[in-house]
Amino acid sequence: METSELVSLANRTLQAARSVGYRGYYRLAAANYDRELLARRNRTSAGTVRCYEPLNRHGSDAMLAKLAACCGPSDVVYDIGANVGIYALALASGAPGRRVVAFEPSSTTVERLRRNVRANDLERRIDVLACGVGDESGEHPFYVSTYPELSAFDRASATRWGAAVADVPSVPIRRLDDIVLEDDLWPPDHLKIDVEGAAPAVLRGARTTLERHRPTVFVELHDEGLAGDVPGETRAILEALDYEVYERKRYWRCEPR
Repeated sequence: METSELVSLANRTLQAARSVGYRGYYRLAAANYDRELLARRNRTSAGTVRCYEPLNRHGSDAMLAKLAACCGPSDVVYDIGANVGIYALALASGAPGRRVVAFEPSSTTVERLRRNVRANDLERRIDVLACGVGDESGEHPFYVSTYPELSAFDRASATRWGAAVADVPSVPIRRLDDIVLEDDLWPPDHLKIDVEGAAPAVLRGARTTLERHRPTVFVELHDEGLAGDVPGETRAILEALDYEVYERKRYWRCEPR
């Protein structure tokens, strides 16, 4: 067997093994959330919280550690792409005067996020908005992935790592500028953006917020297997708004000049 064939076989074997592991984990997580069996301690660099995830999530995330270090005791954090809420929980629990607004478009994931919030008695410090954030307001197809954390507004994101699309519901999507203007929410001191390949759309819909309130922006970039130049688009928007981009491993910290 030639070297190229051996490499291809090894890659297929690795992908198959990873797929089996992911499917097993997500089945276990679904059962724990549905029955609310065990809200285990999830240790992170920003604090320890309880959640229904079977494994410790984001325990060593450098972006979470830096974001927590930047937050003042009464700051407002917008967690865009909150998933089941580990960032939101850790940041809200770190100071009694701190507020977090958690955005998540997936109906299943939103329910899990709310269960985690209740398990930590943080309903008064975390506002959960069941919507996506983008550059236009309205309804948009949402690709629910068999690996829930990959669910996104584009099929390419939802089918990475050997995942498949399980459902394509229509979900609400809103511009951040509209939310800040129309909703009874404090404007953000910090934005955390983890939305697979949609970071440019989030930023385009937040121009006025970025210009007027000058929040620190933390972006987890995803460009593996995605079409287009997501990092390039993201950087261009931020630099046009007079932000300095500091590249770190797996994330960017962006400060207003």
